[in-house]
Amino acid sequence: MAKWVLDAGHGGNDPGAIGKHGRREADIVLEAVYEAMRLLERNGEDVLLTRASDISLEPKERAYIANNWNADYFVSFHMNSFVDNSVSGTELVIFQKGDKSEELARFLKDELLANLKSNNRGIKEASYTVLRETKMPAVIVEAEFISNEDIEKNFSGIKYGYMVAKACLAMVNKVLIDTPIAKPKTPAREGWRLCIGYYKKYEEAEDEVIKLQNQGFKDVYVVPYPEE
Repeated sequence: MAKWVLDAGHGGNDPGAIGKHGRREADIVLEAVYEAMRLLERNGEDVLLTRASDISLEPKERAYIANNWNADYFVSFHMNSFVDNSVSGTELVIFQKGDKSEELARFLKDELLANLKSNNRGIKEASYTVLRETKMPAVIVEAEFISNEDIEKNFSGIKYGYMVAKACLAMVNKVLIDTPIAKPKTPAREGWRLCIGYYKKYEEAEDEVIKLQNQGFKDVYVVPYPEE
């Protein structure tokens, strides 16, 4: 079991990038981290979210949360944006190449590119606070450009989370298993009886019937309870 900190970028008074039709980066990535958490936990991993709602967090706070929890891995979820709304593609950002951060970034890149059919914008190095100050392998995922209208319209935060979870599990030599919880089927019957209580004394049951009838319930009856 590994300990994963999943970081939904932006939030609160910082919506992140906003698409032409109003979709906010902060909302998409929050949806994504919840789906990734669900899948990782169902596959035996331990997960902590830096933010679980639409709140603001400074980069130093995000790094502190991961370090204080002694996380094994840190993944920060983002979307990209550019003035040219035709630009598309996926890129990963790490502090420096040649370590486990780059290995994790490669797993993430391969999964995202395969499923998003996205342009490969590579793995880049940058001295961002959440990469520089975290003590574990850390990656920022920039999954596609919300400034691209087609992507804004069709991009799924849930699918984003699924892909990240699958890549994270591959990093620790696991295959994602997600068996949906099926709702039990309603048996076919002509009708159903509603039982409201059990009374040891007939008089108590009769009083309850009268009370329910006074409340407007017409079909109320006292039915003998079978002895064991």
